[in-house]
Amino acid sequence: MGNGSPAEPEHAGIDARRAHATLDPLVIERYPEFYRSVYRLYLAIRDTDRAYGDFINRLLNPPGAPRTFDANLLTAAYYLNEAQRYIDSLLELFPRRQRIWLRPGRKVAEMRDLRELLGVLFNSGDRREVFEAQRLIYLARLFLSVAATWQVQRGELHRDFFADFLEREFFCHTVSTRDVDIAFGIGSDGMQITYHDGPARRGEEAWRFHLRELNFIQDGWPVRLHVYFYSCRSKREVLPYRYVRGREVYELRTRERWSSLARPRDAAIVSKMLRKGATSPREIPDIVGAMFIARDLCEVEILKEALFDILGGPMKIRNVVDTLTRGADRQLLNRFSGAGYEVFKGELDLLYPAEWPGGEPYAFTVELQIYTLETYLRTIHAKHYASHHRLKRRQFLEGIAPLLFPDEIYGAGRRASHRG
Repeated sequence: MGNGSPAEPEHAGIDARRAHATLDPLVIERYPEFYRSVYRLYLAIRDTDRAYGDFINRLLNPPGAPRTFDANLLTAAYYLNEAQRYIDSLLELFPRRQRIWLRPGRKVAEMRDLRELLGVLFNSGDRREVFEAQRLIYLARLFLSVAATWQVQRGELHRDFFADFLEREFFCHTVSTRDVDIAFGIGSDGMQITYHDGPARRGEEAWRFHLRELNFIQDGWPVRLHVYFYSCRSKREVLPYRYVRGREVYELRTRERWSSLARPRDAAIVSKMLRKGATSPREIPDIVGAMFIARDLCEVEILKEALFDILGGPMKIRNVVDTLTRGADRQLLNRFSGAGYEVFKGELDLLYPAEWPGGEPYAFTVELQIYTLETYLRTIHAKHYASHHRLKRRQFLEGIAPLLFPDEIYGAGRRASHRG
């Protein structure tokens, strides 16, 4: 079976600090030409509202579509507010004893005017205050870039198109649906797993899945496929799954970690940009994603072939990582993934129809993720290193915290959080 082109490791050759140079505490020493350019801008807008208004109008609006000075101030304040709320939300991921030390000073945290923040950059003698102003400006710029990106704006539209396609071409073969409880336990080595239908026994966890059974013909033979979980999402529409403990079982639900933000979904894209060293949302291809959990490896193959058949063949799948069957592919995984993480994942480009007479269809990218029931149970067990919560915490502590709370500014106050 074709598996598409191999994926590149997420962080191969990427220096996130260099990519996000504006977050570098030593930006003045390392990028003096950038510092001089920003200082020149500040001098031009410092003393006159007209120059300041012209600047933010060009920053926030298309050429030839000016808005009023007050309207532009409100827009700039909105993105600065999103940036500060994002920082506040990230602080909640630190151990409690670290938050007081890392919390931004009130002066900068309450500023919602770009000119005032630039004034802090060049007039404050407090190194930490300068960095926090620098950080707020840069994060506001990232939120603005996400909101202004066409692929992101159309994420829900593309998600609906792909989800409707799957319902019409794939899930039309569904013959039954029901909720099932799967109870399981993990051995002391953190790898061995046993599971069964029904209520949990002592020392086990139970999870509830919405099982879909499908019957169809593949290669001339009737096949049966069990899909224990399926979701199709836009990164702007849905954030990571929340594992909800009930009286007897856990359930998979979607959660909104960034609920305090006006556009909470954009925060997920900003986080990924920071981790990957991406300076544009267009560098994040998988705005739309689909996840499947099949019964076992045999059914994973049936599912893959069925998807390939309706999507245009295996050569449409690229950047494939398959740790279900190829152990060597572990080097291609996100570097924050736990040792027991096994998945088939790849990207496909799906054509969206032309939207006007004489126009041409265009492609958007969907990330596919397929798990076996066993490998997915391993990732969600509360005590397992590959669990989703631990993955997200590692992504923050190792991928984002060094950028937004650098040692040069916060010193041991941040480093201690890794031991929390």
